[in-house]
Amino acid sequence: MVKIHKRANLWQFALLFIFITGCSNVEEIPASNSIPPAEEQSDKNPFRILILGDSLTEGYGVSPAQAYPSLLEAKLNKSLLPEQRHYLVINGGVSGSTTSGGASRIDWHLKSPPDYLIVALGGNDGLRGIPPAESKQNLKSIIERALQKKVPVMIAGMKLPPNYGPAHLRDFEKIFPELSNELKVPLLPFLLEGVGGKPGMNLPDRIHPNPAGQRVICETVYTHLIEHLPNN
Repeated sequence: MVKIHKRANLWQFALLFIFITGCSNVEEIPASNSIPPAEEQSDKNPFRILILGDSLTEGYGVSPAQAYPSLLEAKLNKSLLPEQRHYLVINGGVSGSTTSGGASRIDWHLKSPPDYLIVALGGNDGLRGIPPAESKQNLKSIIERALQKKVPVMIAGMKLPPNYGPAHLRDFEKIFPELSNELKVPLLPFLLEGVGGKPGMNLPDRIHPNPAGQRVICETVYTHLIEHLPNN
């Protein structure tokens, strides 16, 4: 058996416990404050970016203003001129959500299609032992339905703790680049790059990002997203 560092064990235990116990019964129902995109539009008709995710996107344990979707919106709009089209980032994160839950929610969001979609789901699937092939099919369904509405899509990858075994890790982590290649959509390789497993970037539960971790995620998403957005 592979010997794992004590810090990794703490992170892995917290990761498994919190994701499996987190609000899984509400994942198929959009949050009550998740207003359909059309109702959020201002007179200036902002460019609407939907992030479909789980508790990492929802901003579990931090204020809405500290969650990376809000930070991303502020960063995207920071250098724009008043006459330029501004950005509205819609937080479509639901704690405990799996890819199946995301697949059940996407049609609700697509009633008024956003201008861009980031799919940030899959972590809960891997931790619950859902077969990677099933997760891949759910993600594929989400992406294809968005593309049918002519909504550009980026998929964000996720990784699992090493104690899940090399076969499961390999089958799970290859889902994201495979879908990127098969469906010709951009890939953000790892949503938690520089955050996952780092105590200073997470809440005491050692899995959900603290405000500092949320800022790092914002920078990661921004770096991969900005090159795919249309020029104002």
